[in-house]
Amino acid sequence: MHMLRPLILGCSLLATVTAFGQGNLEDNSVTVVTNFEARLTDAERIKVNPVPPPADTSRRRQTYTIIPRPLEIEYPAPTIRPRAITRAELPEIKRGYAKIGLGMPNAFYGDLSYDLTGQDNLDLGFYGNHYSFNNDKKIENQKASDTKLGVEGNYLFEQGFAVRGGLSYDTRSRYYYGYNFPEFERDSNLTFTDDEVRQRFNTFSLHTEIYNGTRTEGDFDYHAGISLYLMDASPSVRESTFDINIGATKWINGTNPLDVELRADFTSFKDTTSQNLNVVSLSPSYTVVINETIKLKAGVRLTSQEDDFDIFPNFSASAVLVDGLINAFAGVEGNVQKNTLRSLTDYNPWINTRLRVRNSEATRFYGGVEGTFRGIAYRAEAGYKYLDNLVLFKTRRDGSGIPKFDVVYDDGSQIYLQGTATLPLVENLDLNATFTQRFYSMEDEEKPWHLPSLSLNVAGIYTLSNIPLQLRADFFIENGLPYQTAEGGTDHLNALLDLSLNAEYTINDTFGAWVRVNNLLNNKRERFFQYPTIGTNFMVGGTATF
Repeated sequence: MHMLRPLILGCSLLATVTAFGQGNLEDNSVTVVTNFEARLTDAERIKVNPVPPPADTSRRRQTYTIIPRPLEIEYPAPTIRPRAITRAELPEIKRGYAKIGLGMPNAFYGDLSYDLTGQDNLDLGFYGNHYSFNNDKKIENQKASDTKLGVEGNYLFEQGFAVRGGLSYDTRSRYYYGYNFPEFERDSNLTFTDDEVRQRFNTFSLHTEIYNGTRTEGDFDYHAGISLYLMDASPSVRESTFDINIGATKWINGTNPLDVELRADFTSFKDTTSQNLNVVSLSPSYTVVINETIKLKAGVRLTSQEDDFDIFPNFSASAVLVDGLINAFAGVEGNVQKNTLRSLTDYNPWINTRLRVRNSEATRFYGGVEGTFRGIAYRAEAGYKYLDNLVLFKTRRDGSGIPKFDVVYDDGSQIYLQGTATLPLVENLDLNATFTQRFYSMEDEEKPWHLPSLSLNVAGIYTLSNIPLQLRADFFIENGLPYQTAEGGTDHLNALLDLSLNAEYTINDTFGAWVRVNNLLNNKRERFFQYPTIGTNFMVGGTATF
């Protein structure tokens, strides 16, 4: 290839020189006289063998540095689908309950309720009950009737607080039938229509409260609520109460509560005049637990009513003497007890509603032991009470011949002994007993008129194992209550001896039957002078759940 390049160059130069050498030609033509044929001479082939370069035997170390860069990737949350597990079928929820009965003398009992259970964070229930009897055929106007309707609910919010409340209306009818048992013979053969001796109490009630429905992060519990009721009675008597209650508890170390409670109770009573009975109280206290065996509580209760300001103690202590067997306790506490038309008529419905309402005060010193011995749970307590404005009841005697009771107040003191016990005598038999003995000392009145001194209640429940039958027996004993005679002396009513029996039989998951016999001993005791009980009475009925 290198030899060919000079040959070609030479040929080109010769052609050029020939052309310029004939420049005097007219037509500028070129005549090729001889054709030149170029030939390559033989060349010798040189064989070259390639040799690889020498290997690099040196060592090199390389370092790679990676800078971390967090990446934020947005993606939808995965859908988690649990594996299906076969569950046992849940029993049907029974939201409704009904109990109805009939009896003698001319008695009717009804109890209905319906609860909206199973709702998210909501409990709502409706109820109504009625009880009435009429012994008018034997004793004129010896009858009574009670009816109550209401709704109660509770709702837990996702934020952790809860709200509960209720609304109710009840009406009670009582009749002053005591004229059938006159104190003097000259007052016999009296007769009255039911309108002349009927007393009806109508009460509308409302209450609501907000509180922490779950445990707070700071171990802090709280509640705040209001309640009110409006009540009317004959003749033209009205009462209203508005109650505010605010409280908080701070748990220290998880076991020691620091409590503060504020309560403001405003009551207005109106008959021919108006009376206001307002009480404001503040109750701070602190409880500490030492070595899980000793508990100490220290506090006070500050109260204000009208122009009276009082400080009541609130101290208690308890200690484990023998673990699981004997615990000892002692303390002192005081408080103001509101006396209203509502509370007084609950205790004695035959009072004269033209009354003067006053608050009572009590300070109690107490001590005792409690525990469990061979399966018997017991509590025994002894104490002393200082009483201010204790409520007593004196018979009111006027020209109408209808016995009523005046409310009187007196100061005094009380020494008491009381005990409770639960006795599991045999299998499926539960026996409960409560005993109380009181010793009164009054300042002005000779006796605590119409207040009991001795009370004994014994109840036994036996459940048969072979058939769905439950039996219950109740036995009540109470001393004859003292009352003031027309001459101003003291006498006592007959004692209470009351035995009642009850049986309930479950037919199936929906229906049941029951029977109850009250005052089986036919005890005609007078709880209040000239107002004896109705004696032996019974009822039979059935129950249903739906």
